[in-house]
Amino acid sequence: MNPGVDNAAPAAPSRGPVGAFYHALMQVCGFVAGLIIAIISVVIVYNVVSRNLGLGSLGWVLEGSEYAVAVATFLGAPWVLYQGSHVRIDLLLNVLPRAVGRWLEALVNLLGTLICSAFAYFLWSAGSEHFERGTRVFKAFVFPEWWTFITPVFCLALLTIEFARRLWRSAALGEI
Repeated sequence: MNPGVDNAAPAAPSRGPVGAFYHALMQVCGFVAGLIIAIISVVIVYNVVSRNLGLGSLGWVLEGSEYAVAVATFLGAPWVLYQGSHVRIDLLLNVLPRAVGRWLEALVNLLGTLICSAFAYFLWSAGSEHFERGTRVFKAFVFPEWWTFITPVFCLALLTIEFARRLWRSAALGEI
């Protein structure tokens, strides 16, 4: 393992049906996140041009963009981690002995697994409480509040899986 290189790059989709499904799921997350950003960009430009031409404004664009950016961010996170393109600060790994760097990376993956699973659990609990209460969001859009918890819980579960996969891979390769 080279400390400056992310060795937990995407698994080959040919590793069986589960691996292929997981790879496809990660690609869908990345694609949908990008598609959402593209749609937001077009809608905002349309809204600005429409308003400046005196054709009126779409009143829901600001709120819709806020929700869409949140969804795109959550969907993009597992894909970016899966690709090994997440933000890494390798300065410490580059100065530590190789074995210590591998253990540090394993510790980070363990912490990522634990933190993401804890957040997923607490958001699931909060979303369930909103579901039971029947609370609603009343703004430009009106919808059940528990809907706002679906994407974060799903994506935090995917992040948990990806961190655990990275940890498992390190252990299986004998790096820790």
